[in-house]
Amino acid sequence: MSNNIVMTPALWGRSFIAVLFCLLLSSPVLKAQKDSLTAQLPLGYFHSGYKLPDPVPFAQTITPADLKWLLDSLASPSMQGRETGEVGQKVAANFIADQFKDAGLPPEGDRRTYFQTISLQKTSWEDLSLTIDGQEYKNRSDYFVMHSYNKDNPAIQVKEFVFVGYGIEDNLYNDYAGVDVKGKTVVFYAGEPVDEAGVSRVMGNVKRSNWSVDWRRKVELAAQKGAVLAIIVDPRFQEDMKINRKIISTYGWKTVGSDSAALETGMINNIFVTEETANAIFGKKASKVAEAMKSINEGGKVKAMKMKTNMEVHLHKVTQLMEGSNVIGFIEGSDPELKKEYVFVTAHYDHLGENEGVIYFGADDNASGTSAVIEIARAFAEAKKKGVGPKRSVVCMLVSGEEKGLLGSRFYTDFPVFSLKNTVVDINIDMIGRIDKEHEGKGDYVYVIGSDRLSTELHELNERNNRKYTKMELDYRYNDPKDPNHYYERSDHYNFAEKGIPAIFFFNGTHADYHRPSDTADKINFDMQAKRAQLAFYVAWDIANRPTRLRADKLKKDLGKAEKEDQN
Repeated sequence: MSNNIVMTPALWGRSFIAVLFCLLLSSPVLKAQKDSLTAQLPLGYFHSGYKLPDPVPFAQTITPADLKWLLDSLASPSMQGRETGEVGQKVAANFIADQFKDAGLPPEGDRRTYFQTISLQKTSWEDLSLTIDGQEYKNRSDYFVMHSYNKDNPAIQVKEFVFVGYGIEDNLYNDYAGVDVKGKTVVFYAGEPVDEAGVSRVMGNVKRSNWSVDWRRKVELAAQKGAVLAIIVDPRFQEDMKINRKIISTYGWKTVGSDSAALETGMINNIFVTEETANAIFGKKASKVAEAMKSINEGGKVKAMKMKTNMEVHLHKVTQLMEGSNVIGFIEGSDPELKKEYVFVTAHYDHLGENEGVIYFGADDNASGTSAVIEIARAFAEAKKKGVGPKRSVVCMLVSGEEKGLLGSRFYTDFPVFSLKNTVVDINIDMIGRIDKEHEGKGDYVYVIGSDRLSTELHELNERNNRKYTKMELDYRYNDPKDPNHYYERSDHYNFAEKGIPAIFFFNGTHADYHRPSDTADKINFDMQAKRAQLAFYVAWDIANRPTRLRADKLKKDLGKAEKEDQN
């Protein structure tokens, strides 16, 4: 290999690209299209080549003292725990709007206000119970019910039911062959028949079918066959309780006007029960059911069984209409073209309100994230006043309804104020004021979740800004798709990611005060909160000012609701 410096093909190629790029951007016709041109360059082309305005002076305006004042206010008794739809949430929303107004941000919400009003329906249980042979069973210990997937049904008397294995009807496997369930209760197991080698009878291989992935499909099938109640035996009861915590605890909260308001469509009433509760339902035939399930998994003949029981189910609801609101702070971009793209920074400001006179203050969850987003908005506003505002527009949005099932962010992504097609990223902050047990005495850290799920560049960009500025340990343990806590699906960035928008979630982990009245402002580490908020700012600054749009290069074609279409 020669050591002489000559114009090799590689050097010729790089020189040609550089000259061509300069010529393209110097063209009057193409200058207005520079973003679309640069977006076509290879992934990572500008990894370290672009220069940004210095963000440090503005990041330094995010101080522990300012965060403390904001957080103390948000987690004060006057906010009454910021329960969505209640007085405390409205007081908090007005407080946030005042901060945006003081920072000089324009009102971009409904009717030229800072608010996007969310119409909500709150459904709670007037009577929820399960009784078998005169014995009452305990909700969330022996059974659980997903409120949004159940209609009001004050009393269901069950004297007979049909056990239908796994409740599946498919090409290779059918639990309903030769059985009529019209007007009856059906009982079936969650999942699908799998032998000891892991082969599914439904698929004919080791892959799992949609019958395992989406339990609703089984309930809808039972409804189509005329059944009136579905009881689902769940061998993973405790784990599924944790996964579905939000849905189970929402007490039927849903947004009105969003497609989430139609969850019950095509469903019949349904209850998840433990195997122990199921055995009480099966009674003397419990051993027979166990034998049947073993036979089914091993490839035996599927045969439905009719059984007698004495069971009563009460699913009686009361419904009221309420209002929540998202609060929007807008910093318009300085570039004539790039300002049409939007960098979102989000956090939820709602919490759990009061219960029997006891306030759930929600200092860490999530007054810490809320105060951080307010400070980030102020930092961008200050940069704009100094003539170095972001090239892309920045939207700092505080949402309500998160504790009720990510409703505020869901409502926004269903009814966006700014084009979703032109929304570049969501940087979400949820609980950044504490230190968890895993990191006590170990130095500065933050959990990072979701950064690499849709965008390689977002992950690299966050790493780069942390190395250059904040120098924290970036802990990715909760980013594992197999993480049993499922934090990726449990905060507001998820609704953006579902639309195909790259998202990153900053988090400090849980602690003994999580969702307790003891989550108070005096326990916040404001120095740590400030550093984490500054990292979120640096990431937002980079994305808002870089010459190329952040790429969703890992976006899957079949990603759920990730429709890259303009929702306006």
